[in-house]
Amino acid sequence: MLRERAAEAFGRALHILSTGQNQDLSTAHTAVEQARARLTEPMRVALVGRVSSGKSTLANALLGGELVATGVTELTYNVNWLRYADEPRLVVHFTDGRVPQQRSLAELEAVTVRREENREFLSAIDYIVVDHPNPRLRAFDLIDTPGLDSHYGTDSANTLRFLGRRGDDVRAASVGQAGRADALVLVLARGMARGDETVLADFRGSTAFNGAGPVTTIGALTKVELYWPDHPDPLRTGRRNAQRLMAEAGASRLLYELCPVASLVGAAAATLTDADTADLRDLAALPPALLSARVARGRHFTSRDYPDLPLPAPRRAALFGRFGGYGITLACGLLRDGVPDTASLRENLTEHSGLNAFRTLLVDHFGNRADLVKLQHAADRCRQTLRQLMDSAPPDQYDLLRKALGPIEQLVLDEHALAELAVLRDHYAGRLTLDASTTAELLCLTGERGADPFSRLGLAPGVPLVQARNHCLERLESWRSAAASPTRGGVDRRAAQVLSRSYERFAHHLNQALDALDRLH
Repeated sequence: MLRERAAEAFGRALHILSTGQNQDLSTAHTAVEQARARLTEPMRVALVGRVSSGKSTLANALLGGELVATGVTELTYNVNWLRYADEPRLVVHFTDGRVPQQRSLAELEAVTVRREENREFLSAIDYIVVDHPNPRLRAFDLIDTPGLDSHYGTDSANTLRFLGRRGDDVRAASVGQAGRADALVLVLARGMARGDETVLADFRGSTAFNGAGPVTTIGALTKVELYWPDHPDPLRTGRRNAQRLMAEAGASRLLYELCPVASLVGAAAATLTDADTADLRDLAALPPALLSARVARGRHFTSRDYPDLPLPAPRRAALFGRFGGYGITLACGLLRDGVPDTASLRENLTEHSGLNAFRTLLVDHFGNRADLVKLQHAADRCRQTLRQLMDSAPPDQYDLLRKALGPIEQLVLDEHALAELAVLRDHYAGRLTLDASTTAELLCLTGERGADPFSRLGLAPGVPLVQARNHCLERLESWRSAAASPTRGGVDRRAAQVLSRSYERFAHHLNQALDALDRLH
């Protein structure tokens, strides 16, 4: 229903533009056509944060495979756009206007890692599209951005000089590509370092992020595995620190939730092999205290020939590079506890990494209103383009652009779900003055506690329809009274009007359902 109404509005706008004979309206036509196409495309989710915050590792962990290059200090800082396709391939897009090049997925490293013989080619890359038959990419495109930093350390600065680029260029590419996304994941590495203040400032003030906030933004606290060995349960420490950051650092105004993830462990679990399990089982035969002490020494564990360790140094190094110290000790502990095989170990590691909780958050928060968020984003970008064109258009073009804008403006005005979304944004921005009870009601009614009707009404599943209808009518009168109160400010009054309409719509549908039941009996 929502898609059909939106497609009709964009279609009317395109029809109006098509009547402009002998006029160059191609930019406007493209903007409207792209907005209409977005309605049937997957949701776009961008991973943003500082360089080396763990975005690419998180992307691989989410998708259960190694689709993005990680762990290399001299990456070329490309934007990687991961999409679903029946056949895997790479498509390289360039900054100089040349035709995009199609490559095989096996060439990912060749277009990602700095090499002297490939300098000119690498310097011209704008972004890379990775097409892959990964089933999780059916639900959303994943945009992995290089970083929002403008100043870099020595290794990064060397690579930027090699490519003839600056830190500001990389940051601009990240912001620009993230601005094309419908939703964002802010990636923080174990907490907010000094440079993360810039990231938060971007989120607060940049129009490129389309008013990023809790409706369209969640956070991932990555690399929590590095809390080990000082903290034997890194995920618990991560949860505690995530709660503190949300409460003390103002992140709650930007993020719906900040979820800790041992992303290195999650990514390693996704590619776990029987050979890995066999090596881990050999290590698990050691006394736990001895293994932990050896693994905690990191570089020594991966390079020294310890006579009391069952694996040669190269195999230990391979495990450590993929799992990290915490991942190795966690996997060995699970094997000691009786996890029987590779599949079970993979499942347990994924759960203990926090990845399952993060995937659930990603799907529940974004997926339940994906069409609505896509429509809002597409309509906003389309309206912005048409208004900018109107600013410099001659009178005849101005009139056509104004008429084409009309159906889109009317769609945004008429779509009640978009009005609910606006109320939700006002709440998270602190513009509403509601008490705890009415705030909880608002969150339910706008779908933050679940998309099904009972969740939105704040009722237990299976409540009799008559009771649900009476509840709607009672709350409808309460919100109508609030909307009519002379003491309410404009934003609060508008919210009360929208929520009154929400209850009115629910009551109407429940009355229809009750009438249908009466006819059956």
